[in-house]
Amino acid sequence: MKHQVHTGVALYRLSPSCEISLLSSFTESAHVTFCNLSDIDIDAYVASGEPMDKAGSYGIQGIGGQMVQNITGDFFTVMGLPMHQTSKHLAKALKEE
Repeated sequence: MKHQVHTGVALYRLSPSCEISLLSSFTESAHVTFCNLSDIDIDAYVASGEPMDKAGSYGIQGIGGQMVQNITGDFFTVMGLPMHQTSKHLAKALKEE
C-alpha cells in the first residue's frame, strides 16, 4: 500500500508588544510504501494502542515503522517536522532580523 504524507509548517514571530506576524510557511511531501500486512498484523498493531493518537494511524518512529517498506522523501516529513527545510526557513528569518 502506497500513500503520501504532507506536513505543513508555519513560523511566526511574537514581537515585544505581543503582535504576531507570519514569517514563513511551507509544506513538504513524502511517499510511503507499506509492506503487505495480514489481518493478524493489523489486529496486533491496533491492539498495541499506538495508532490511536496518530495522524494517519501510525508513527514511523515507533512500532508503525516496522510496516514501512520504503520512503521516497524525507523521514522527518513523515515523522511530522521536516527538519532540513525548517532549519533553512529559521536561518533565513534570523538573517532578516
